[in-house]
Amino acid sequence: MVSLLSNGHCLVALLIAGGFASLLSDSAPAAPKNADMAYDALIKKYWDPDMKFFRKEERGRRKADFWLSAQLWDTVMDQYDRTKSKEVKRLIGEVYDGFIKEHPDWTTNKYNDDIMWWSIACTRAYKITGEKRYLDKAKASFDFVYDKFHDSAMGGGIYWINERTCKNSCINSPAVIAAVRLSILLKDPAYLAKAKSLYAWQKETLTDGTGKVFDNIEIEKETGSPRIARFSLTYNQGTFIGAAVLLYQQTKEKAYLEDAVKTAQWTHDHLCRTEKRILQPEGQGDGGAFKGIFIRYIKLLIDDCGRKEFLPWMMTNAETAWSNRREADNIMGFDWSAPTGPGIESQTAGSAVTAVLVFGDDRGKTKKTNR
Repeated sequence: MVSLLSNGHCLVALLIAGGFASLLSDSAPAAPKNADMAYDALIKKYWDPDMKFFRKEERGRRKADFWLSAQLWDTVMDQYDRTKSKEVKRLIGEVYDGFIKEHPDWTTNKYNDDIMWWSIACTRAYKITGEKRYLDKAKASFDFVYDKFHDSAMGGGIYWINERTCKNSCINSPAVIAAVRLSILLKDPAYLAKAKSLYAWQKETLTDGTGKVFDNIEIEKETGSPRIARFSLTYNQGTFIGAAVLLYQQTKEKAYLEDAVKTAQWTHDHLCRTEKRILQPEGQGDGGAFKGIFIRYIKLLIDDCGRKEFLPWMMTNAETAWSNRREADNIMGFDWSAPTGPGIESQTAGSAVTAVLVFGDDRGKTKKTNR
């Protein structure tokens, strides 16, 4: 195991000394940023301005799935964080308008995590635009899920789906993130209390203290006893990091920061491949979005908490994904360590775009984010 915690500052120093020197030259006009090219390729390939919706596939007019549309919306906001572009800000509104037209009532969705991903994204859209409709929707969505699907069974937590058989990391960490953001935006400490309680339950039930985040706990039909699914995925690692960072920022309790650092290190050691430690491929479908979520939340740890020992690792991931793009159209795939093939879905491409937007060629000095 190579610890980033001991070697990170040396890696950053080497990166700055060797990798950024060329940026100091003004002898040639600036080339287009890889990040802008990646974002533009995503919009050109998948955004349908007539439908006001992201397409699921490269061809056809099938719309992106419910929760994956939230991830693509977040990718648009990743680009806004970089550029503060009026055009990107306008698109933030268009994506939301198109989605609301297609899905006016989110409470009919049986997957609670789908709703919570949109609650999170709405808090972010509110911070960017100041439009109250986003904050209202974020609050209503969180309240619906928490009030209806949180209980003391299996020790606490929120159910993943309406059937009330399992409680998953993919709903509980996002719920913590949404609750902390709502506590700040609404100036309501009740949401922070909910976030702390949900986090404590998840840490106790769905982690093992090493930085590994388990997927879910489920009541087995045969025995009626709870069983923990101990496999780990990058997005669950990422949202647990995000939840811990946000709670640390609000409480200043170092245990939260320690959890976030430990989870990032475990991901580096166990969910990556090749000597470069490139985040593992997790397929398309839902898995296509997973790495982008991890990227989005480890950014908070690196930027907002100053843990720059993880920065070279993430920049290498972004650089490797971009180097393996399809050069004909700049689309990236689900395996960042290998050349991109055909048939890439929008959430898969968007996940890699997030990596390039957040940790790409114009990374420069770290900044606190709009998350």
